[in-house]
Amino acid sequence: MIASLLLKEIQLCWGFARRDLGIGTLPVPLFTVASLLYKDTPIKEMLRPISIAFIYGILYLYSFVVANQIAGVEEDKINKPDRPITSGATSLKAATVRYYVLTALYLAYSYVFGLEKYTLLWIATTYAHNFLGFATFGPTKDMCMGFGGIAQLMAAWTIGGAAPQMGWKWMKTITIIMSWAIPIQDLRDVPGDRKAGRWTTPMILGDMPARLHITAGIFVAQYKLIGECILEQRDDAVGWVTSAVIASMGLTVVVHLFADRSLRGDQISYRLYTVVYVAQIASACVALKAH
Repeated sequence: MIASLLLKEIQLCWGFARRDLGIGTLPVPLFTVASLLYKDTPIKEMLRPISIAFIYGILYLYSFVVANQIAGVEEDKINKPDRPITSGATSLKAATVRYYVLTALYLAYSYVFGLEKYTLLWIATTYAHNFLGFATFGPTKDMCMGFGGIAQLMAAWTIGGAAPQMGWKWMKTITIIMSWAIPIQDLRDVPGDRKAGRWTTPMILGDMPARLHITAGIFVAQYKLIGECILEQRDDAVGWVTSAVIASMGLTVVVHLFADRSLRGDQISYRLYTVVYVAQIASACVALKAH
């Protein structure tokens, strides 16, 4: 009985979160590692804060995606019919209860570790995004994702325990790609968004201007990350190789963004974008490591 309930819960969790695990959960322990490396923490002392960060990342993502799917049932019937609510794996009422329970757990967990101000920012953003209509209009939707980047990365940095100034510097740069270029996720969802009455950035700007807008965001983010963060910390072979990798990854996203403008192609472009976002955070681990 207990085993079957646990298995069902794991399956539901996977169904809600599987598409966003990379961009929603992984950055938290990664940026925590960057914080730990920056203050030259011994390896044997890293396991506990990394574990705390991993659990925080799961709660950060899970509370958001459940709320997002409660609010996006009509869109998901077209764009993502395999999600738990639209597939019938769980009901809308049960998902709503799940959202409030998860939010309470998330806030309680963050309070234990002194992260409540970033958690409250994300809870408020999640509510505005999904239940106050912010997700239906491109600029407010993109702004919410920017706030999400702040909450995600600064909570992670705080868990690592390093002085906040360096964390804020990297966070402000990395968040550029999260807020400016995030409309890349909406290119693949235009049919469902139109039926649901949303007015996302690609729909406001038009297809080609939206792709140019996204490209500009990627290039600005990469330029500032390389020039003001990576090479400022490591103007050596490691720093230059890291910069070259980051720049190549960003260029790959841009090339694919224009080379394949089908819905399937836009899905791939978004996946490549999420890899770049995570790679930017990983670059902090390289650049900030004491050497």
